[in-house]
Amino acid sequence: MYTVPAFAAGTLLAGTGIGLAFRRGVAVTQRLADPRRGADLLSTYFLFACTGTIVPTLALGLLDQTVNQDVAPLVLAVAVIAMALAGVLSRPAATVV
Repeated sequence: MYTVPAFAAGTLLAGTGIGLAFRRGVAVTQRLADPRRGADLLSTYFLFACTGTIVPTLALGLLDQTVNQDVAPLVLAVAVIAMALAGVLSRPAATVV
């Protein structure tokens, strides 16, 4: 069902996406940081970025041990989509002046 080229393509696509997002996050963090506190803010960004990549992997491992191996990725995907939608829907509407 799964092939090596599909796995490689998915890995490259995901790696490119996270690399671009991480690069943009570092740029925004540096732009917003007070010059005297830039290192503090950047290290906090790195901490949360690393946590954000580790937690889903650990959650998938825990889910895999409690539910079927085919169901665990689906549960994790639904949870990620739900959190993303909740974040988008909870943002205040932009006002047009």
